[in-house]
Amino acid sequence: MENANAALEPQHTQLTLLQSASSYYYYDPYEKRTVEVPLNNLDAFISLLKCVMGTGILAMPLAIRYSGVVAGVLLSLLLMMLLTYCIHLLISGMTECCRRIQVPQVSMPQAVQIAYQSGPRCVHCFANVAGFLTSCVLVIGQFGLCCVYIVFVAKNFKEIGDYYCRDFNERYYVVGVCVLQLPFFLIRKLKYLVPLNLISNCFLYLGFLCIMYYLVRGLPNPQQRELIKPPADWIMFFGIAAFSLTAVGSMLVVEANMAHPQSYLGIFGVLNLAVFFILFSNILFGIMGYWRYGEQVEASITLNVPQNEM
Repeated sequence: MENANAALEPQHTQLTLLQSASSYYYYDPYEKRTVEVPLNNLDAFISLLKCVMGTGILAMPLAIRYSGVVAGVLLSLLLMMLLTYCIHLLISGMTECCRRIQVPQVSMPQAVQIAYQSGPRCVHCFANVAGFLTSCVLVIGQFGLCCVYIVFVAKNFKEIGDYYCRDFNERYYVVGVCVLQLPFFLIRKLKYLVPLNLISNCFLYLGFLCIMYYLVRGLPNPQQRELIKPPADWIMFFGIAAFSLTAVGSMLVVEANMAHPQSYLGIFGVLNLAVFFILFSNILFGIMGYWRYGEQVEASITLNVPQNEM
């Protein structure tokens, strides 16, 4: 009997080491996760489009101007593949953090803190600071994006108001936009925003079609446009394209509110399908804008279209 126990002891030790290497064998956070009002896959797809598609696409023609048509397409593909891969790694890492401490869900700052606490002993003391700094980066980034959108919407309302009514100070339009957005801020469940996101996406693409109407009129000879610009100009392309194609915080929020988060990642997951649709829209809009206006393209393509038409 003692010999049998002695023979089983190495196997038990080996199994214990195998289990400790990955907590997947005894805890699945997806099975334990509960969301009060979850999103289905279609809801998540609609929400992702709304989160990522925005004012950045209006600057894509300028990005293509700095890179050239062929270089712009290739660099956009490369950038989006890199960003999507990083999102996959981030969500996989957050899921592993959930497994290690056996909780159904963690936020990004909590995941960073857990990662530091699970790392080498010399970095344990930085865990709280790393989590706090991550929260600061997310808050500052989201606050800055919200400010950009409010100012952008206010400027567009001001252009319409100045043309059809009278000239008011831009600050009044900013206050007006903030007041109009207050009811939407009171909606705390992402599921309840899905119908509004769908309506917004429809109006968004309707606006793109209106702009595309001006882009396809009077297209010059394609040979007049450069295919590849000097690499020294590509840094401007990366800055504009990164702003247009990314929304890391929103991508994480959508995954956290899904009924089946397993469907978010993967080759044909919700994230990859949304990314493909977003990338196609940005590249098409960027190429058409640069083809139409060339080196005269403005920071926002709306500044190139006729200002004397409704």
